Amino acid sequence: MKTLHAVLLSTGLVAAVGGVVAYAAYAYTAELRGRMHDAVSAAPPKKADPAAQALSERAAEELLASLRPRLVASERPVRHIALTPMAQDQLKASKVGGRAYWAAGRDYPRDPGGRPLVLLAQVDLAEARLDGAPQQGLLQFFISDSGDYYGANFDDPKHDGMDALRQARGFRVVHWPDASAPAVAPPARPGGEQRLPFEPDQPRRMRFIAERESLGSNDSGWPAAMGESLDERVEAYVRAHPEQDSDALTDALFERLSRSGHKFGGHPDFTQSDPREAGDRQVLLLQLDSDEVMMWGDSGIANFFIDSDDLKRGEFGRVAYHWDCY
Repeated sequence: MKTLHAVLLSTGLVAAVGGVVAYAAYAYTAELRGRMHDAVSAAPPKKADPAAQALSERAAEELLASLRPRLVASERPVRHIALTPMAQDQLKASKVGGRAYWAAGRDYPRDPGGRPLVLLAQVDLAEARLDGAPQQGLLQFFISDSGDYYGANFDDPKHDGMDALRQARGFRVVHWPDASAPAVAPPARPGGEQRLPFEPDQPRRMRFIAERESLGSNDSGWPAAMGESLDERVEAYVRAHPEQDSDALTDALFERLSRSGHKFGGHPDFTQSDPREAGDRQVLLLQLDSDEVMMWGDSGIANFFIDSDDLKRGEFGRVAYHWDCY
């Protein structure tokens, strides 16, 4: 399973035969990776050759120009998200963290152990106004504060791939088409383990910037949409231009084709790999990246995916939740 493999690499977990986690091996590997990460971070950066860098920049622009029609055809509407601190939590605001709007008559989302889930994000759909999505109501994203994966379903022996990521056990996506009913207090979080990539008691307001963006280089749909993989494009270019360094060109292209950041809609990015297979109909619903306040593992990225037809109909019962990190 590609998703499970990526997250195991990301978190340093080592699975023993039969799926039993050997804690000692995990601890040793985590310590070793930590030392390697520290050593790489402490190493002095290599000085860039201005001439070689300029050559790579021009080559990257030339390659992207040849792909321009395909890139334009792949564009999707996106609402880039800027996060700012909230002096006071606003119940129905678009935000990360804070208190969730909740009305009586509906069961509050909980994990399999009965522990209340935590509001990760809330989107006022009338404010976001994303094309192809409902234009009214509140859309909420809940995750778990217990376990190793923040509620993502990475170790399910009964499910694999995107099917596993759609199993909403440690997470939930809730849509309120009408949020006019009086709110009730959500259940208090019990004590004990509380591990989250953000501070729920320090909400941050979402501000949306409406744009369109094309497919990114880490997307599983890239080869089909662009005719071949990015590596193949680079190899062909370097064969025709031997003076060009392939690594430098690849770096320049990946910088331009990065789709990182906080966003609602658009195209996703990953620190490891796309959990979707080529041709998958699941599109990005919400992406929350690591920043100075939020941290998914080691500088990771979290994504929520939805079938495009479900999004148009306002049906959020089959959303998939994934995150990975370095």
